[in-house]
Amino acid sequence: MIQLQQTRTDMRKSIITIVTIVFALLITNKTEAQQDPNFTLYNFNMNIINPAFAGIKDSPELNLVYRSQYLGIEDAPRTISMAYSKGIGKNLGIGISAINDRVFILDQTDIAVDISYKLKVAEGTNVYFGIKAGGGFTNIDLTRANSLGNDLLFSQNQSFFNPHLGAGLNIENKHFYISVSTPNFLKGERYEKQGNTPVAAINNSHFYLGGGVHIGLTDGLILTPRFMMRTVEGAPTSYDAGASLNIQDNKYTVGVNARLEETTSLYGLIRVIEKLRLGFAYDISTADATIINDNGSLEFILKYQF
Repeated sequence: MIQLQQTRTDMRKSIITIVTIVFALLITNKTEAQQDPNFTLYNFNMNIINPAFAGIKDSPELNLVYRSQYLGIEDAPRTISMAYSKGIGKNLGIGISAINDRVFILDQTDIAVDISYKLKVAEGTNVYFGIKAGGGFTNIDLTRANSLGNDLLFSQNQSFFNPHLGAGLNIENKHFYISVSTPNFLKGERYEKQGNTPVAAINNSHFYLGGGVHIGLTDGLILTPRFMMRTVEGAPTSYDAGASLNIQDNKYTVGVNARLEETTSLYGLIRVIEKLRLGFAYDISTADATIINDNGSLEFILKYQF
């Protein structure tokens, strides 16, 4: 009798473990159709995805971002990023960035250095070329998914390093901008197979194409409709469309963004002091078939120009 109860308990724990792992993988696939972290406020932190934006501002800039997806769900994705860039010389820019992304048993940190070059092609119009180089440190804590402690598939953690190499192009003037980039050309593995350890997905290259148009409505009021397309091998292409309203020369910014069949987002930024801006975004899921009942996602950004 005691042995039968123990068997049932072990089976129950095994089922819970399997369900938890599948649930986490579904969350990762649903919210990260692209394997790189997705940001709602990427338009205010562009050199994370395009190295051509490094040093594009008149003065050095520091951006700090925190993103929490699926509020109220344990082990849901959490992302923190830091990006610093500045111009050096007449036409060169340099930047450094770090991103930490956590979801359930996955913990990944990417570090990169960006170099950009500015080429003037017409009066008021510049083309920026950028190169991104760095790498990603990945840790898979498989033991957290091994509730019984006797499953060889989840008895050993995985940790490894993948090199990154990317490039980008940005064309802009005071009326519009066009951005084309891939943060990493190289494919990298999340898991490696050693004996009974599991095999998992390959990180494929991500491609971004976006742009926006600046429309002056009145003095101190600029409307910017914009779009962004993200594509990666093996996943559906993602499309963003939205607009922001710039008020009193960046003192206030409000906007809305829609990711087709995924989320609708509202965001705003405010200039707290002369060189410091704070912003937030709130995402609401609009997917036809959502796998969980979540309370939305939150994202915060701090921008400081030196």
